[in-house]
Order: sequence, then C-alpha cells, then structure tokens
Amino acid sequence: MKKNQILNILFALIIIGVVIYSCSDDALQDPKTDGVSDATVYTSESTAVATITGIYDAFQGAYGGPDGIPNEYNTKAIQTLDRLTQDWKGNGLDEEFRQFELNPDNEISGKLWPVHYYGIGRANVALSNLQPAIDAGNIDEALGNRLIGEALVLRSIFYYYLTGTMGGVPLILEPTTGDSDFFAPRNTEEEVWNQLALDLEDAAERLPWSYDLEKGRVTKGTAYAMLGSVYMWLGRYDDAVEAFEQLEGHFFLEENFLDVHALANKNGKESLFEIQFNDNGDLGWNRNEEKTFLQSFNMPSEINGGSYGGIPTEALYESFELGDLRRDFTIIAPGEEHPDPLINISDYPNIQANYNGINTLGTKTEPWLGTDGSPGRTGYYAVKTWRNPVISGWNGPNIFSGQNHIWLRYGEVLISLAEAYHKSGNDGLAMQTLMRVRNRAWGGTAPAPSGNIMDAIFDEYRHELGGEFSLWLCLRRTGQVSEYMASKFGITIPQGRELLPIPRIQIDINPNLDQNPGY
Repeated sequence: MKKNQILNILFALIIIGVVIYSCSDDALQDPKTDGVSDATVYTSESTAVATITGIYDAFQGAYGGPDGIPNEYNTKAIQTLDRLTQDWKGNGLDEEFRQFELNPDNEISGKLWPVHYYGIGRANVALSNLQPAIDAGNIDEALGNRLIGEALVLRSIFYYYLTGTMGGVPLILEPTTGDSDFFAPRNTEEEVWNQLALDLEDAAERLPWSYDLEKGRVTKGTAYAMLGSVYMWLGRYDDAVEAFEQLEGHFFLEENFLDVHALANKNGKESLFEIQFNDNGDLGWNRNEEKTFLQSFNMPSEINGGSYGGIPTEALYESFELGDLRRDFTIIAPGEEHPDPLINISDYPNIQANYNGINTLGTKTEPWLGTDGSPGRTGYYAVKTWRNPVISGWNGPNIFSGQNHIWLRYGEVLISLAEAYHKSGNDGLAMQTLMRVRNRAWGGTAPAPSGNIMDAIFDEYRHELGGEFSLWLCLRRTGQVSEYMASKFGITIPQGRELLPIPRIQIDINPNLDQNPGY
C-alpha cells in the first residue's frame, strides 16, 4: 500500500482550513478553503484560531473530505452505538447487536477509527505549534492558552470515544513524522485514561467558563465534565466527585426536558458540548456544507420514503415509570402526536397524499412499520433527533436538518456525579443528586426510586440519555454492563465482546496492532 494511502486511512494528514474569524456559531463550521503552511498559520491569530475550528470540523462527518475519511460518521457510527444498549434498533434484524457479534468489518468501528484519528492528527499539529507561536509573540498569550485548552479537550474527546468503545488504542501525542509513527502499537486503556486526565487537568486551567458570542466551543465546564468521567474510568471516584462538582452554578438543567433538544435551543444552558450544524447549507452528494441527515435517518419511512435507524423498542417505551415525562419526549408510539408543538405530522406531503393528513404516528391498529420492507421497524420512533419542522429536501421532510447534536450535557453529569458519590461511599448525596434529574423528569416532584441505588442509577442513565450519543459508554464505564445486560435483557455478553473490534483494515495496515480478545 502506498504511503499516502496509509496516511489517509490510519491517521490522516491535517488539512488547515482558513476561515474568517467570526463571533458566531458559524465560527465552528469549516468551509475547507485552500490549505496554508504552519509557518504562515501560526503567525496570525485569526488563522491560528482557524486551525482549532478545523478540529471541531472533524466531528461533522464531512462529505467530500479527504480520501480515507468516511462520511456518515454521525449517522452510522456514533449514533449506532445506541444499538448495543438493546433499546434502539436499525431497520434490520440487528442480530449482531443482540448477540454482541460485530465483525471487524462493521461500519461502526470502521468509521470511528479514521475520523477520530483524523481529529487527533489535527489537534496534535495545533498543539505542537501554538506554544512556540505564543513564545515568539505571534499570538496573544491569553488567546493562545485558550486555544491550547480547546485542542486538549477535543483530542481527549476523540480518544475518549475510541478507548471507551475499543479499549486501549495507539496513543499518538505528536504530529506524525516518519513511517514508524504510522505503525504504533496499542497502549493500554489505563495508559490512555491517565494521559487524558493530565490533558484535561491542564485544559481546565486554560479555558473560560463561557464565551460571549462564540457558542459551541468547549469550555472549562466541558473539561471538568470530561475529567470527571475519565476519573470514573480510572476508579478515582473522590477525584471524579471533585471534578463534577466544579460545574455547579455554571451549568443548569433545562426546566422542561422537551426543551433540551429543541431546534430553537441550540447551545442551551444544559449543553456542555454539541456539534454545530448549518441551517441553510446544501449537503448533496460530495458536498460539505456542515449539514446532517440524522433527522431523516430516524424518521418513519412513511414520511420520508426511507430511513435507516434510531428506532426505539416497545420495551424501552414500556420501561418508563408512570409520570416520567421523558418517555413522551423521547419516543413517539403508534397513534401519538409529536410532542413538539412546532411539528405537525399532518404537514408532510407524503402523509397528506397517502394517509388522509392524519396528525399521528400511524394509528394503534395500523402502526407505521415502514414502506420499504425492512424487518426491523417497531412502530415507535425517536423524538430527540426529530425536532426540525421544515419540510424541504429529498422526499418531503427536511433531510438535511440543521439541528445540532448534543454529545455531553449537565443531566448526564449529574447522574455520573450520583454514581461517583455512591462509589465513594456517600449514598445520601448520591440520592439527592439523582433526585434533581428525576424531579425535572416528572416536571416537579418525582417519587424516590426503590431498591438498589446502583440499579436506580442505571435506570436514570437509560431513561435520561436514550437516543443520544453517550449511553453505551456510561453503561460500560460502570464496570457492570454485563450484569446490566443479563438482568434487563437476559443477554450474556460473550467474553471481551463489550468492546468493539479493532477494524480489520487497520490491522491489515499496521502489523503492530492486535485484535481485541473474542474476535
């Protein structure tokens, strides 16, 4: 294989996008204009900022990006992790997810690996150049320190998802310079987590709590939330408590759970990190204007003529306690209306043409099970990723939704804090913290959960985070995911299979990579 193919598939070369530095959400949308050299970039504050914007851009799963960097990252990689929780499905039988028998050619790990190392490569180049630029007086020290903090957090998020899903991975902290760098062996999970702890401790000192106008950039709160989670992976629960507690008074739960994912509530007070998407771009094939078609992937095919996944199960719908508003704000059941007052199912052209303009998700007697013959439809569909009422685009609905993707929010942090309190021996504070999340879920005062407190924490993760990006990692991080799967679903995870496989193509390229046990 040619060297340039190795660069593209394994780590990918950095592309430095020059963007106009603006104080808006658009500052995090990289138009991929012509590249420039490091010598030029790091003599200008605006272009140095653009290199950090380029790291964010890696999360957006570009079309028309460099060779070897796959598209559909957010729809067929990150979001598909929810299928491992057993509460969410694709439009097929999903036997490989129920049996935990994903093969090394599966598209989840096959997309996670190159996209994440692509982002890591961009972060490494920035981190190697920013401090020299500060020392040379080319970049203001305060701005430079902030940019270093952003790069450290973003690199940590990429490594967090790689390690949380696949175990130990090659820990690359410098720009790749020679052939040997592209054949690095795997580090252990503990080595990766310890490095992330150091990076996030550093980043937390450099970053601000908020930005006046530049919404969507990582903050001190993002760093502390990630740091607390890394401490949890390391079993440092007292340290996790201290990190999570730093967010108190800086981030807040939305009063209404339905508002968390509202289209008009991008970068809200609960959001700690979310991917920015463009409302007005055109994401046709081989285009890259920062749009996402996750909404269309998760909608009923009766509305849009075709969909892919994000399908909740009836078992998840029935698992919510009576009075828990999160059920109706997470899942639409057959015969129900969409809970967002901005969305009327009756407005969609396909519904007017084929279903007499009903305003419900099919009916209880005739649920919508798809028009494409796919066997995995349940009649239940997701709310969190279907929040844009605009009905333009392919086949009627707004396939290119401008809705952001929330990856980390304060509701998750509070449940993690409750787990950390419990595991550090303070069940009183654990229950008190858990009730903050439950009270919001009931729209006032919730009943206290009964039984084992760790079981209650598992239930809160499940019902708070269902259909989002982070649930599987939270479950695996507890160290008790096998017990959870056995008790909730009667599933025995084969030894080692709670980890995704290392992509076969990466092992073929790199002779120093070994596969996870059980694959």
